[in-house]
This record gives sequence, structure tokens and C-alpha cells, in this order.
Amino acid sequence: MTTTALESNSAAGTLRALIVDDHVLVSETLVAALAVDSGIAVDTAKDVDSAMGEIEKNGPYDVILLDYDVPGMNAMQGLRRLIEANEGRVALFSGVANWKTVECAIEMGASGFFPKTLPLKTLGHAIRFVADGEVYLPADFVRQMHKGEDGGFGLKPRELRVLAFLGQGMQNKEIGRELGLEEVIVKMDVKSICRKLGAQNRTQAVLSAQKHGLL
Repeated sequence: MTTTALESNSAAGTLRALIVDDHVLVSETLVAALAVDSGIAVDTAKDVDSAMGEIEKNGPYDVILLDYDVPGMNAMQGLRRLIEANEGRVALFSGVANWKTVECAIEMGASGFFPKTLPLKTLGHAIRFVADGEVYLPADFVRQMHKGEDGGFGLKPRELRVLAFLGQGMQNKEIGRELGLEEVIVKMDVKSICRKLGAQNRTQAVLSAQKHGLL
């Protein structure tokens, strides 16, 4: 259910944003904070299905901020659903997503990453940035992605992407669908990841990656 009326959206230049977060306090805080900005009208949804309903009822939003942990994400499938339904302009909004996950989200078509620690003044600017068709990433994430660090294990870019999906509990077939790869290729990548991380199986590989800050 929306928390703000849409009548005000008729004002020229008003942006419509949807916050998808199951923490009511977070949503209400952001709605109140952005309410002082007359150029942004905010609605909320508690999960992916509710967000789909808001899009169906109100049409595509200028920007959707999607919490990484809301019900319906289903190993990033929720992100894909909302990107398709909203015709883009969906950004991850989280306090826990690591940069590998963010990188995968960007490759899936996300319009960036908004940390929950983002200053409210910056949040408004970032929303406008995404509404203009750009991809927003905080400076520290940009630095990490440009470094392409693999923790010294020699993991290739695609192996890092596969590893990020392993960390989400996805099976080889699911990872293949996400990356557009044959399952046998994903299986080879998983084997290579395990070898490079000194792990005997995918579970140990994930634990090792977490220990060394790769996830």
C-alpha cells in the first residue's frame, strides 16, 4: 500500500520514487525526510510482490530503491522482475550488500546502489541522477570495482561473479541463467574457484571467500 498520495505528482518536474523495504521505520524515515523536497513524491512497498502491484496500479516509477533482503528477492530474481516491470531505473538499497553483489546487480541492469548510510541530502541528488538514466554508485564502491581486487587468489572476473551467486546459495543451473552461460561452464568455473581458494566443495569456497572478504 502506498504511503503518499499521488495527486501531487501532477506538479511539473515532480519525480516519483518507490521504496521497497520491509522495515517500516526505515521507510517512514525516508518518506518524512524526502517530503521536505517538493520535487520527489515517495510511495512504499514491503516486498517485491507489493512493489509489482504498485507499478501495475500507478505505472512505472522514475526510481525504485529495492532493499536487498526484502521478501521476494529470491536470489536477485526479484530485482530482475522489478527492472522488467518498471522498464529500468531500479537500484539496490541496502546496508549489508557487498560490492560483489552490487557488481552482479549492475550487470543484471540495476541502476546502482544506495547504501542505507547515505546522507539524506545526497540521497535526493542520487535519486535525480538515476531518474536521468544514469547509474549511481558511492565513491568507495567505484574505487573497489576499478581495482578489481580478487584477494590475491587469481580469480577471473567471471569467476568472481559466479562466486557472488554461490554466496547467495544459487545452484549451477540458476547461475547459468543469470549469466547466460551453459551449466557445464558454470560447473567448470565452480571447480576452478574451489581450486584457487583451496576448498573441497562450494560450501567451503563460500566460507573461505567470506573469511577473506570476497563476499
